[in-house]
Amino acid sequence: MGYSAKTDAAFEMLHRDILNGSHAPGQPLRIAALSGLYGVSATPLREALSRLEEKQLVVGSANRGWRVAPVSLPELEDLEIARLTVETSLLEDAIAHGDLDWESGIVAAHHRLTQVAPPAGNVDVAARQLWDETHDAFHIALHAAGRSSWLKRFFVRTAEQLRLHHQALLFHPRAINPHGPEKHTPETEALLSRAHSVSAHTELMQVVLDRDAPVAREKLRLHVEITLEVFRSIAGASVKEKKAKREEQVT
Repeated sequence: MGYSAKTDAAFEMLHRDILNGSHAPGQPLRIAALSGLYGVSATPLREALSRLEEKQLVVGSANRGWRVAPVSLPELEDLEIARLTVETSLLEDAIAHGDLDWESGIVAAHHRLTQVAPPAGNVDVAARQLWDETHDAFHIALHAAGRSSWLKRFFVRTAEQLRLHHQALLFHPRAINPHGPEKHTPETEALLSRAHSVSAHTELMQVVLDRDAPVAREKLRLHVEITLEVFRSIAGASVKEKKAKREEQVT
C-alpha cells in the first residue's frame, strides 16, 4: 500500500517524537491536538497512527482512540532477552570475522559517543535524541561485521522498542510508577549514571577489539542488566517512600 507525502511526513514526526520522549508512554494521541501540533489534517494522521500501531509504538481502540504504547517490567525483560540473544550472536560473529575497517568503525563510533552529553537530566529534546542515535550507532558498530542481515534488522526493531522504555526511565517515571515520585531518587540517579557512563562503553569496546568473545558477552549482559535495575528502582520507589514516611512518623 502506498502512502501520500502528508501521511509519510506525519508518520516521521510522530515516530520521532514518540522515540525521543516528547509523547510519554500511555499518553493519549488525540487527532485534533496532533493536527494543531504538526499542521497535518486528520486523514494523514490517522493513517500514520495506524502504521505506528503496526510497529507496536501506538495502541488503538474503538472507544478510546490512540495512545502511545505503555511500558512495563515484563515487556522490558522480554525485550532485553531478545536484544541480548540477537546482539550477542552478532557480536560473537563480528569478533570472529571483523577486519581492520570494522575495528576503525568501532573506535570512531566510540569517539562520537564521548562527544555527546548523556541524556539524564537533559530537557533539550534534540540533545537527548542525538545521544540516543549516537549510542545506538555505537552498538551497531560493535556488531557491524556480523554476517546476518536478518539479525541486524531484528536488532534495529528491538532497539526501537527499547528506546520507548528508555525514555520512560529518563523522563516519564510516572508512566512506570503512577504512584511514585515525579523526580528520580538518588538510587535511580546513580544507576542512570552507570548506564550512561563512557567508561562502561569503553570497557565493552576494548574487550571486543581484544577479540575476547566470552568477556564481551558478559560485559554486554551487565550493560543490559543496568536498564532493568533502573526500571525496578522506579517501580519500587513508591513503596520505599511510604516506608520512609512511616519510619519518620514513628521517630
